[in-house]
Amino acid sequence: MREKGLRADPVSLSFVIKCYIRVCSLIGGEQVHARILSDGHQSDSLLLTNLMDLYSLCDKGSEACKVFDEMPQRDTIAWNVLISCYMRNRRTRDVLIIFDGMLSGEFGCEPDDVTCLRLLQACSNLGALEFGEKVHGHIVERGYDNATNLCNSLIAMYSQFGNMDKAFDVFKGMHNKNVVTWSAIISGLAMNGYGREAIGAFEEMLKMGVLPDDLTFTGILSACSNCGLVDKGMVIFARMSKEFGIVPNIHHYGCMVDLLGRAGQLHQAYQLIMSMRVKPDSTIWRTLLGACRIHRNVILGERVVEHLIELKAQEAGIMVAWGSSISENYTGETELLDIMQELTKLTRARDKQYSI
Repeated sequence: MREKGLRADPVSLSFVIKCYIRVCSLIGGEQVHARILSDGHQSDSLLLTNLMDLYSLCDKGSEACKVFDEMPQRDTIAWNVLISCYMRNRRTRDVLIIFDGMLSGEFGCEPDDVTCLRLLQACSNLGALEFGEKVHGHIVERGYDNATNLCNSLIAMYSQFGNMDKAFDVFKGMHNKNVVTWSAIISGLAMNGYGREAIGAFEEMLKMGVLPDDLTFTGILSACSNCGLVDKGMVIFARMSKEFGIVPNIHHYGCMVDLLGRAGQLHQAYQLIMSMRVKPDSTIWRTLLGACRIHRNVILGERVVEHLIELKAQEAGIMVAWGSSISENYTGETELLDIMQELTKLTRARDKQYSI
C-alpha cells in the first residue's frame, strides 16, 4: 500500500496496531504513529486509543498520555485505556481522580463496567475502602451488580479489607456464581480467620456442581492451616489430584508445609517437601525453619538451613558448602545471614529449654 502511494485508512491502521500489541512491538507502533500523523488521522479516537494501549503495554506511559492529551474527543474507552496505563505505571491515586472527574461530568462521559473493574483493583492496591464503597455504589446505581466479574472483584476487595459481612452480602446477592466467585469467598473467609466457614463454602460449592480450580484449593488449604485442621487438610490435598486431576503447585505445597509445621509434624512436612513434584523455593524452606524454631527442633532446623544455603547459592550461580565462610561478594549474603540468625534463635531456644 505504501509502495503504491496509497493512504491507509483508520481501520487498516487499527488492525496493524492490534497486531503489534500482540507481540508488544514498540518500533512497529512508532512507525504506525508516524503514518497516522502523515496521513492526517489525528482525529480518529478509536485509532488513537489503540495506539495508547500499545504504548502502555510497551512501558511507554508518557507517550500514551501524550497521545491521550492530543485527542480531540475522549470517550469512555479512551479513559479506560488511560486508567489501565496509570495502573501499569503505579499511578493509582490518579485513577481515583479520574473516577471523580467522570462522575462529575467534567470529562463528558461516565464510568462503565470496565472502568469500575479497574477502579476496584486500584482501591485494593491503595487500601482505599471508602473509595471502594463509592465505586460499589455506582455499580449498583448503574445496574452493573449483575456482572459476575465485578461482583467477584467486590468480594475480593472487601475480603482484603477484612469486611466479610459486605463480601458475603455481595456473594449472596449473585445470581451466577462461577469458580472464581467461590474461590474468592473461600479465600476471603480463610484469610480472615473463618476457616471452618471456608470449608463449609467449599463443600457447598461441590454440591452446586462447580468444579474447583487450583486457586480454590489454595484458599481451602490455607483455611485448614489457619484452623489447624491437619486431617481435613490432608484429605483435601489428596482429593485435589486424585478426584479433580489438579497437580499441586508451589502454593499448595506451601499451605501443607505450614499446616504440618504449625501442628508440630515437622518430619512429615520435611518428607512432603522432599517428595514435591516442583522444586521447593526459599519460602517453603523458611516456613519449615520457622516451625522448627517454634517447636525447638534444632537437628531438623540445621538440615533445613543446609537446603536454604544450597538453594541460595544455586540462585546466585555459585556453590557454597554448608559450614564454609560466606564470600563478601556474594549477592545473597544478607539473606543468608538472616537464615543463620534463624538457626541461632532456634539453638538458643533449645539451650534455654534444657537449662530450665
